[in-house]
Amino acid sequence: MASQDEKSGKIAWYRRIGNRIVLTAIVAAVLPLFLLGGTVAVKVRLDLVQQTLTSQKNTMMSLLHGFGSLFQNYRRQIESMVALPDIQSMRHERQIKIVHDFLDQQKIYFGCNIYDREGRKILSAVRNDQDFGKTPATGTIDFAGDPAYGQSFRNVVKTRQAAMFANDATELSEKKLFLMVPISDFVNPEEVVGVISCSISISSPDIHEIVCGFPIAESDILILLDRHGNILSSQGHLPEGLRAINVEKVSRKKIENILLDLVGTTYLGTIAALPGSEGLLLVARPRHLVLAFLNQLLLDLALMLVVAFVIAVAAGFFMSRSLAEGISILVDAIRNVASGAVSHRVDLRGEDELAEAAQAFNDMLNTLEKHRMMDDIWHQEWESAQKKAEGDSSPEASSR
Repeated sequence: MASQDEKSGKIAWYRRIGNRIVLTAIVAAVLPLFLLGGTVAVKVRLDLVQQTLTSQKNTMMSLLHGFGSLFQNYRRQIESMVALPDIQSMRHERQIKIVHDFLDQQKIYFGCNIYDREGRKILSAVRNDQDFGKTPATGTIDFAGDPAYGQSFRNVVKTRQAAMFANDATELSEKKLFLMVPISDFVNPEEVVGVISCSISISSPDIHEIVCGFPIAESDILILLDRHGNILSSQGHLPEGLRAINVEKVSRKKIENILLDLVGTTYLGTIAALPGSEGLLLVARPRHLVLAFLNQLLLDLALMLVVAFVIAVAAGFFMSRSLAEGISILVDAIRNVASGAVSHRVDLRGEDELAEAAQAFNDMLNTLEKHRMMDDIWHQEWESAQKKAEGDSSPEASSR
């Protein structure tokens, strides 16, 4: 049943036809645009992220190939030295001159250490210092204090394969990489009698050319990390104060996509282990730059939604205004008729259903008015006949 407010003409706003028309216009204009824009935005976001990750993966593969070729070249240089019988003899006095000559010829190496298979140091030499290392070296690898270096040493002895170790000693003024190559026995090449470890400066021309000279986007960063995530070398604008990156959960067996929070800036990156090394390479780009096109698209979509909303409100208002006005006229006419004014007529022009309703209403009033006139006529005739009958039956009429 209609509420008291509805009977008195006070209809809730959400039940008014005009407001319903406006709401319908808004929904019809905004909802499709919102759904389409949302779908496009999700697709664009996925595409932007995928394109960035694919580009970073291709960059990483090129970098790894470059580092792999470089380390292979380093390994061949050292293997050519350790293949000499004097080096395989594991005797300090026969090794020292060869090592110094090697360091003088190969300027990329900072120094070399030779260990026996148990980790005892036999020789230690430094480039450009012929006096250093003339006496046999002493000491043993600190397997407990430096387990990563010790583990790399053991792997070389066990597998007879060269390995690269990234130095993360922060007290060093110049960070280095160590290339460990096994020394085979002269008589039995299958037996490893020692390991030579040659240090390579991170700032050497070859490594610098790969890390700092590789072409990357202006907004990207390229970082060479040690096994703990300390930064050894980099290219690009790093966040201020960044010295290390948390790499505890990084897989070292495959190229991995990661999301990093570096000093308050979120980066979308790709990270991978250097071939034959515990070092890591990272290529990353700020996420807000990856999604810059999407952000602009969302802004344009928001503007379109606002424009569509305004147009829908205006169109719905003008559409509902004429309809609501016609309905109000018709409602007022019905109320007048209800109060007894059957002579009232509705003046609505047009060719729509509302005009037809007004015409039907007027036709109904015409019929009612005719019936009312007929009722009045019949009522008057009835009263006249009653009066005449009463006059004929009176005593005066009988005496006559």
